[in-house]
Amino acid sequence: MVSGTNLPATEFNPDEWSVVLNARQCSPRQQSKETEGTQSSKAASAAETPARKTESPPSVSSKLDNTAVARPRLKQLPRLPVDDFKIVFRPSVGVDVAQYNDVELRVAVVAKSGLHSVVADEDLVCTNLAKNIFTMSTSCADRGANYAKIRELTLRGKKLGFHAYIAPPDRARAGIIYRACNGESPLDLLQELRRANLLLPIVQARDMGRTSRSVLIHFMAVELPPSVKMFGIFYAVFNFRLKVEACLNCRQVGHRRDLCPLPNRLTCSSCGQKHPEDYPCTPQCVICGDAHKTGDRACKQRFQRGFSRLSRPRQRPQQENQQEQPEFHLEKEFFSSIDDRNRSSRSKSPGRNRSSKGKSPGRSASQSRDFSTKPEKVSWAKQASCSCCMLSDAKENSKTQETIERLMREIQELKQQLALVLERLGTLTAAPPASSPPLSISPSVIEPYIAAESGTDIIDSSPQPAKKKRTEQPESSEDDFKSTS
Repeated sequence: MVSGTNLPATEFNPDEWSVVLNARQCSPRQQSKETEGTQSSKAASAAETPARKTESPPSVSSKLDNTAVARPRLKQLPRLPVDDFKIVFRPSVGVDVAQYNDVELRVAVVAKSGLHSVVADEDLVCTNLAKNIFTMSTSCADRGANYAKIRELTLRGKKLGFHAYIAPPDRARAGIIYRACNGESPLDLLQELRRANLLLPIVQARDMGRTSRSVLIHFMAVELPPSVKMFGIFYAVFNFRLKVEACLNCRQVGHRRDLCPLPNRLTCSSCGQKHPEDYPCTPQCVICGDAHKTGDRACKQRFQRGFSRLSRPRQRPQQENQQEQPEFHLEKEFFSSIDDRNRSSRSKSPGRNRSSKGKSPGRSASQSRDFSTKPEKVSWAKQASCSCCMLSDAKENSKTQETIERLMREIQELKQQLALVLERLGTLTAAPPASSPPLSISPSVIEPYIAAESGTDIIDSSPQPAKKKRTEQPESSEDDFKSTS
């Protein structure tokens, strides 16, 4: 029978279809399945028909246990600018951020910081309802430091307590060291780590809690260092994995107990039921629902799923494969030359040519086998991003080349100036000093200065030699007179 043609009533015989049905009934497996299915469906329909009239269908909440085992699938939050400073606002106990919209939160933060609305026009607000927090993103470090000092916000006429802190950069990698904290403050830990590890770009460091001695360190690097020094001790650095946040108050996943918007419930933190403290209860995990405490090491779902910005990158194997590809191409060329030799040797023997006729398709396929990897299909978005990256890289390379050339010219000029200075110094040191006659100082030049120091007048001291001659003449005359007498 061809589709599209009408079947006459004379040719249609219902008995012909029984052949197919009988053939289907011959297989025991199919027959057993059909009989079981029909019997179970009949029994279920007979039992459910009176129940459907009296009972309503069960709701989704009734299917779940008292503990929230199923994780809620939340929408992905919008990504804030990577290079901005993120200030996280964490409310006090009992404050629900979902009651206020983003506009009210932003206006309250800007008003409390004392900044003008025009200055903070580019700052962004993003609310995370699952964690009951909101983030303020700004590109200015001064405004970020001003936002981080806020401890109280006024929302709808009520003053609510908030704790603000600056989050680490998005490109930072987090590592953890164990048994390293002895009650030091985060500032002391950061200063000591920077002093002891000068070559490591450490951005932030803090303790993991009051009862923990571990220290969380953020590095601005692609890979984590193997170890760090602190207070004269070497510590091994381990990769930090984010855990699933579970609330023991409302028994929900996504936030901690100190951030729960609901009031405090007087229930057991292990099982979530109301009973006396001495009552032996079986614990139940909020994350997976198994019989253990929430967040215990036995829980297989205590870590967050998917790619995290705190995990190690996986780009090194691809780079190594790309570097090894040229060596593989050389081996491919070598194999192609061997195949050519084999072809020439096969063409010389007539018997082999006859026997290879039947197997020519398989051999041709093996000879045309390509050892290189197949090119992956690249979408237009990736091509556009790659072209933009190439343009930006070319601009950066041109700028760096210009700066290198300018610095080289300045170095050559400084070298020439230094050579001239050294040449002049050499000529000055090589020339002998000119011989000058000895200085002769007459007493007539020195006497005025001596008289000035002694306190006598310069005018009276100048004619002293003439007076000496006058006094000498009478003395000589007296001697002559005595000699004559």
